[in-house]
Amino acid sequence: MMIDTEQYSFQLILHSGNARSTAYEALQLVKSNAFKEGEKKLRTAKEEMVEAQKLHAKLLRIMANQEGELDMNLLLIHAEDHIASSSIAVEMSGELIELYERMENYER
Repeated sequence: MMIDTEQYSFQLILHSGNARSTAYEALQLVKSNAFKEGEKKLRTAKEEMVEAQKLHAKLLRIMANQEGELDMNLLLIHAEDHIASSSIAVEMSGELIELYERMENYER
């Protein structure tokens, strides 16, 4: 049985893309001293990333259990890239937000 990876790919791109853009929004909020709003956005970004990772894990389980043959195509590779870059963006945004908070506390 051939597994249709197109739907998985679009969902992976959707959730990981949402995670990345929301993480950058969080960073912009913190840069303008809206710390609580920024932290809330970062939590939302992390939740989106978890959704992407759950889908990714499901796809990997299907492959590992040989429940079907995967159609490896450019769209799936693009989705994999989205997950990787979004994960880094969310983590780095979190680190930068922490630094901005420390700087804010230091300046007080």
